[in-house]
Amino acid sequence: MRTFLNGKEMEFSEFGYEYVFIKPYQRHTQDMIKRENGDQLHLQLYDNGVQIRTLMGKDEINTLINRDIAVDEVNNKIYILEPGYQAEYNPDGSINIKLNAE
Repeated sequence: MRTFLNGKEMEFSEFGYEYVFIKPYQRHTQDMIKRENGDQLHLQLYDNGVQIRTLMGKDEINTLINRDIAVDEVNNKIYILEPGYQAEYNPDGSINIKLNAE
């Protein structure tokens, strides 16, 4: 199974990844649209402005998030960044998130 996140191929995780929102949300809605060919489009909308769209086909999964993201491969987390935040990658593949000092 090939997996893509914001256009970049990433390692498939059987147990998935946890989304970590830098800007918390209070409410969200989601919907699943099933296509005749068996593909599914999963839409997630959050009141903090984040939109996540995932197209699941038989051979690959494509996810688009309307924010910059950072993937922590050690802890299977996807950090959804807000303006002013950046990710520092550690040699082991984990991540530290910090606010840019301007």
